[in-house]
Amino acid sequence: MSKEETKRLLKIASDQVPFGIYAIEKADYTELRNDKCRSITQLKNLTRQFKSQGFKVYANGR
Repeated sequence: MSKEETKRLLKIASDQVPFGIYAIEKADYTELRNDKCRSITQLKNLTRQFKSQGFKVYANGR
């Protein structure tokens, strides 16, 4: 999948998860997720976990 196609898919995924993580990316690997969070603290903790593993995190609600 090209970078342009990935960007379009991330936009769609972003619309589906209003408060949470919708994707993570590392090198040429992108994983779509549907991690809905109940609080900003939960979102921050989950984001930190993925970032500590070297992922770029795409999230809504910050």
